[in-house]
Amino acid sequence: MSEWRNIWKRSIKVSQNAIKNKDKEGLLFQELRNEKDKNENLSYKNDKMVEFEEGIACECLKLYDKAIRIYEIVASKENGLPVKHWRDVAEIFLERCKQKRQGRIYAETFGDNFINKDISSAETLKEIQWLAFYELHSFVFLPDHIRYLAISSMSRIDSEPAMAIVIFRTCLEGVIKILYPAEYEENENDEKSLGHLLGKLFYDKKLFTRENIKTKFEDDKCYILKERGNDAAHGVDVDYNNKYLNETIILFVEIMKKGNDLIEDNLRNR
Repeated sequence: MSEWRNIWKRSIKVSQNAIKNKDKEGLLFQELRNEKDKNENLSYKNDKMVEFEEGIACECLKLYDKAIRIYEIVASKENGLPVKHWRDVAEIFLERCKQKRQGRIYAETFGDNFINKDISSAETLKEIQWLAFYELHSFVFLPDHIRYLAISSMSRIDSEPAMAIVIFRTCLEGVIKILYPAEYEENENDEKSLGHLLGKLFYDKKLFTRENIKTKFEDDKCYILKERGNDAAHGVDVDYNNKYLNETIILFVEIMKKGNDLIEDNLRNR
């Protein structure tokens, strides 16, 4: 893994702990900046991706003024992120955070934010992708490796859609393994597919995304995401158009949110 990706991965982990522990003073990010690597270098001290992740953590904690100050810095051409793509992303975050400060409310069910949008447009894809990128940061009860994979793959779904959707499927399987360990282990021992396990959970009325589905298993969110991941992994000829990507992102974020909430409930009830 390249140095910059290692720095980003550590920053994402620190953001998780900062949000979970409500670190409004930014002490955990300050610790990261003071942390020395094996060569005694302060690799994190002036890295702008560390700043960007701190801004996202502040936004998750509803510290909008602080988040806006950070986003303004990392989005600037003079002192911001070194890659223009990420400065543009920071600009998206800056404008959205300003709207939040003015009182704009987002729907708790991710897809409801886009009911009146044209999900076949490139502009909607950009909006959905980067709101999803933010939302995934807020799912702090997902294990850090799943949360990192989700965030990282979301950042590349526009440029590497097949790879991202394969990783989405991997995250789904990881969450199922956590929530239903006995069923997962039995399925693995019997050398059954993930689809077999999802079907069993669906028909036993245990699957956390079943919700109001009363018809067939093929309508379940988990089944659809699993199938799309399989298609991407096996090189099936898929048209990764804007509508397909937007629908997949919405499915994925809503599954990860429900998984995050159930993991949190399990932890509280121990």
